[in-house]
Amino acid sequence: MADREPILFRALLGTLRPVTAAAEELTRATSGTVVRVEVKRTTGNTRRLALYWVCLRVACEQLSDAFDGVMSTKALHRWLKREYGIAKPIRSKKTGEIIDYDYESVSFESMPENERTAFIDWSLEKLSARLGCDVTTLTREAEREAA
Repeated sequence: MADREPILFRALLGTLRPVTAAAEELTRATSGTVVRVEVKRTTGNTRRLALYWVCLRVACEQLSDAFDGVMSTKALHRWLKREYGIAKPIRSKKTGEIIDYDYESVSFESMPENERTAFIDWSLEKLSARLGCDVTTLTREAEREAA
């Protein structure tokens, strides 16, 4: 399963309320439409995982002028996986050249919690350095945006 921002809802007063930005977008996109919902218990630290994706979104907004092309959370997430070394290179058997990377070779769902925590901590440090701020500032801004 590809890594993407989780679509999380919380049951509150007899209704499902969006918790993540992806859930809010999905709710807006399906407004007035009957949708099918599959309920699954979440595993791991979903709050920390949601914060990671919000931090990616904040970083994308701040870095959009620093890159040619469209900067997205998906592109930033893939870059972080490649830099961390968990995206496996796809190499040409003949030349040894790296053609691309298998970004789905390790997903958040299959990672043990301690490895996911280490990756997220490292990623937030890397993003903060790229933005020129400390991790506390980045996470505080993400928490403010998520509220």
